[in-house]
Amino acid sequence: MTTHMTRADQPSAPEAEAEADRVAALEHVLTSCTGVFPASLSSIRRLRNGDQIFPAMLAAVEGAQRQIGFVTFVYWTGTIADRFAAALSAAAERGVEVRVVLDAVGARSMNEQLIRRMRDSGVAVRWFRPPKPWRLWQATHRTHRKLLVVDGRRGYTGGVGIAKEWEGDARDPSQWRDSHFELEGPGVLGLWGAFIGTWLEAGGDPLAPPTPASAAALNRPLHAHVIPGTTADGWTVVARALWGLIDAAERSIKIATAYFTPDDVTIERLRAQAEAGVHIEILLPGAHADQRLVKMIAEPKLRPLLEAGVEVYYFQPTMMHTKVMVIDDVFACIGSANINSRSMRKDEEILVATATTELVHDLLRDFADDLGRSRAITVGELRERPWWQRALTTLLRPLGSEI
Repeated sequence: MTTHMTRADQPSAPEAEAEADRVAALEHVLTSCTGVFPASLSSIRRLRNGDQIFPAMLAAVEGAQRQIGFVTFVYWTGTIADRFAAALSAAAERGVEVRVVLDAVGARSMNEQLIRRMRDSGVAVRWFRPPKPWRLWQATHRTHRKLLVVDGRRGYTGGVGIAKEWEGDARDPSQWRDSHFELEGPGVLGLWGAFIGTWLEAGGDPLAPPTPASAAALNRPLHAHVIPGTTADGWTVVARALWGLIDAAERSIKIATAYFTPDDVTIERLRAQAEAGVHIEILLPGAHADQRLVKMIAEPKLRPLLEAGVEVYYFQPTMMHTKVMVIDDVFACIGSANINSRSMRKDEEILVATATTELVHDLLRDFADDLGRSRAITVGELRERPWWQRALTTLLRPLGSEI
């Protein structure tokens, strides 16, 4: 649920002016780094964990009138997988144009019966880059986007996959912690454009843009940069966006990311900012990390950050799959991208950046709540790792660019 500020929470006039200046500076940095200009939205809200995320997405599908675009990296098994296939099929049967793109690696364990059901109902289902021996480069460059766009007016993105792991409210290790985001208004066309790019890459037919929501109908104009990162043979626009915002931070950087295997360039940027006095907190999965290999490879990268004063925490209750960065407590980056080599160099991603006050406050509250269920990592803890673990990490280091 979105919360609202009370009168006591409202900043003073000088504080509000300083905050507006900070936001304008960060928006300028982001546009300079990416070439993407902010677009108008009527609303943007955070959905926390499966109990909030899935009902909202399913309701949007059930209310679709003309067009649905859906792309996901993860489509596995579980009740929610069945419910999504049923909802998308029902939409197609009532005349909605439904297009689905599934990553051929990430969604390879999807139930084939669900695919047949959707296709039999009229859903256009395509696979993104099925691995082929003569296209090894493509095989390692995936679509990691999670996008649902309905009628060009409402869109969803974030970290959630379609699988039983995301069901529930992160109450125990079987229920993952994640955040997803609902956008409404003309800026949703940025998400639709990202979907079109993925659809065409998967061999789909060209698509005309849907009719956007009228700007005059916006109750309270908001702005967001919608940045589609495409598969690349070098640094993507997502990497440039994240670097630009890290470099521009003046007070604080808060990062929650599921997979933290950054390159040396990103490590150096974070380290330099910490040494310059920027308060940096990084929240990572702990004992319930779904990919222990990632955790092992990441730990040596944490040492220079900890030595520079960066605070690093491991989330304890369950797997944390969130992808959020907040700069100076006023500007947020959300979407599908992790702080890792795949998101910043190889995979299709989507990044949404905004200073929407209520959203930022919700994210700050979530971050504080998650820190309260986490434990801090120390340099001493990393130094005391057994010799065999350090040796194994050294052997695995070349895999860092692939995970």
